[in-house]
Amino acid sequence: MNLTDRFKPGAMVRAAFCSEANFSHWADPRGPELEVSRILYPAPQSLHFQVLGGVFHSGDRYYLQVIEGPVESVEWYLMRTEHDPRHTRFHLICADAIEQRAFRPGTLRHVGTHEQLHELHRQHGFEAFDPYRYSAEMIAAFVGLAAETTTEPARAS
Repeated sequence: MNLTDRFKPGAMVRAAFCSEANFSHWADPRGPELEVSRILYPAPQSLHFQVLGGVFHSGDRYYLQVIEGPVESVEWYLMRTEHDPRHTRFHLICADAIEQRAFRPGTLRHVGTHEQLHELHRQHGFEAFDPYRYSAEMIAAFVGLAAETTTEPARAS
């Protein structure tokens, strides 16, 4: 993966990746929602977490995440996730240099309602949520969903 080989030190980078939940022998018999919440449970804070921002969506055991920040922190997060036993089939979809952040540092929030994702999939000929098939274009549309949900409503004069 070595993003630090591809980008200058300190470069701002946005990376999109997906993984599948590893509901192994330790899975809770009460259902997958508890296992998903364990994976999403806030991790202990580090300097890397404080400078990273991003969005994620989970469904059908899949996770799609888009994170951004200094290349060293993005690479740290990707490697941490790739080696986390709660995730399997880690796949880097794309990683690009950015000039401007889309996400506030220190936050990773859920984005995309069922309806929004269904519409995105319909537009690209998908029948179900399968982030392993996402293209850079679909990632851009997914990031756009985050912008849609943070827009302030218009005020009446």
